[in-house]
Amino acid sequence: MEDAHIAIPHLHGWPDTAVFGVMDGHGGEEVACFCEQHLPEEIARHSSDDVPGALANAFHKMDELLADPRSLQELRALSRQKSGPKASEASLMIPHFMGCTAVLCCISKDTITVANAGDCRAVLCRTGRAIDLSEDHKPQVPNEHARIQRAGGCVMEQRCLAGSLYRVNGDLSLSRAIGDLRYKQNSRLSPQDQIICSTPDIRSFTRKPEDEFLLLACDGVWDVLSSQQAVDLVRPFISGMLDGTLRPSAVAEELLDICISPDLTRTHGIGGDNMTLMIIPFRNGVPGPRSIFASSASTTMGPRARPARIGTDSRCRGVPFPQPAMAPGSWSKHARL
Repeated sequence: MEDAHIAIPHLHGWPDTAVFGVMDGHGGEEVACFCEQHLPEEIARHSSDDVPGALANAFHKMDELLADPRSLQELRALSRQKSGPKASEASLMIPHFMGCTAVLCCISKDTITVANAGDCRAVLCRTGRAIDLSEDHKPQVPNEHARIQRAGGCVMEQRCLAGSLYRVNGDLSLSRAIGDLRYKQNSRLSPQDQIICSTPDIRSFTRKPEDEFLLLACDGVWDVLSSQQAVDLVRPFISGMLDGTLRPSAVAEELLDICISPDLTRTHGIGGDNMTLMIIPFRNGVPGPRSIFASSASTTMGPRARPARIGTDSRCRGVPFPQPAMAPGSWSKHARL
């Protein structure tokens, strides 16, 4: 499992502000775990009067810290591989060859500010309608493709049974990430102009009384479900989460169970990625962070079943997906709920 997440109801020094985030690691879990530890404190170092600036600076600061040789010992300590052959491999890993995508949301009484670098996604449910609060950063997106080429990189198409994958220099299937320092070595370019950059897109949204909940998830979920499908699956259970009769974590687990492929051969690898989902329900009206709570659940395929973490492109959707063991309509009858 290479993912990590952040759930802070009250960010230190920022009045009435909650912070939630999902980090999807690749090449190892260390960079994602490093961000889990350090992103909140870096955000809190800045004034809450400039939320976008604080978020952008914090994302860039992660790369600065990772480039510091003094961080290597901490990265190795964050490895979950404590014994066996994988442990020796982890001890040699450096942030030039590992990284993570990240989506973070700062939620105050009046606004939701989203910072995204990579292909995690934040989705708001407003009166049943899914609203994407972030854009997936894929190499084939025109402005991403152009930046990669200007920086001296290339985007290569890889044909697969489910469609096409697009990879930066034939490697990463995403165009923005924290870490992956081997793609950030051009001293003539600013951080936001590198082949792979950690510069987040930052968007602010005014909260409305009809806002019902927020979903944060890594690309493993969005490879299987559209934003609207995920909202439709979660929405019937929001009232139960708010009145305490349902555990949000149980609802998150059920949605992840639906996303996991029962047969990777039939789904061409889709549904076999690491997956992390966070559900943040809002109470009626436009409350402050004290009326917000979140739950996350993570899952990963076993080492024999899980394919290489190559990611997938949205064009690979539409592959016939096997009927899940538990249909969404039967969730309310399940014992765990």
